[in-house]
Amino acid sequence: MLLSGDAMTQPIAIQIPSAQDRAQVQTALAHLDQDAAAGLRLQDLPEEIGSLVHRLLSEVAQGHAVQLIPVQAELRTQEAADLLGVSRPHLVKLLDEGRLASWKVGTHRRVKLQDLMAYRDQRDLERQRALQDLSDLDQELGLL
Repeated sequence: MLLSGDAMTQPIAIQIPSAQDRAQVQTALAHLDQDAAAGLRLQDLPEEIGSLVHRLLSEVAQGHAVQLIPVQAELRTQEAADLLGVSRPHLVKLLDEGRLASWKVGTHRRVKLQDLMAYRDQRDLERQRALQDLSDLDQELGLL
């Protein structure tokens, strides 16, 4: 799942839980369902899941809106644009150019969250490389 909040600077990376992690979480939830008073302890969860829950609670404690999106989610164009931090028209342009995969449901486009995150990661990597190239050029020219 992807965790995103209104004031978060970086979403949590997508990580598919292993079969062992899923079983451990199912066991913890079963105990919680049987005895809600016992509560759920983060140490009862796999480390990655516990970290996710901790971050979720931290964001809520700071008054931030938080959204959990299953990795398999199909997003509308506005939702996808919001997650990328771009305008909807810009996202539609990316779809029209084929830089991001999509399909239509009736007249409405849909984007897979996994595809969107892969595009975002590639975009961020390209930006980082471009910044490094500019920095290297500044140093080479003695501008720093």
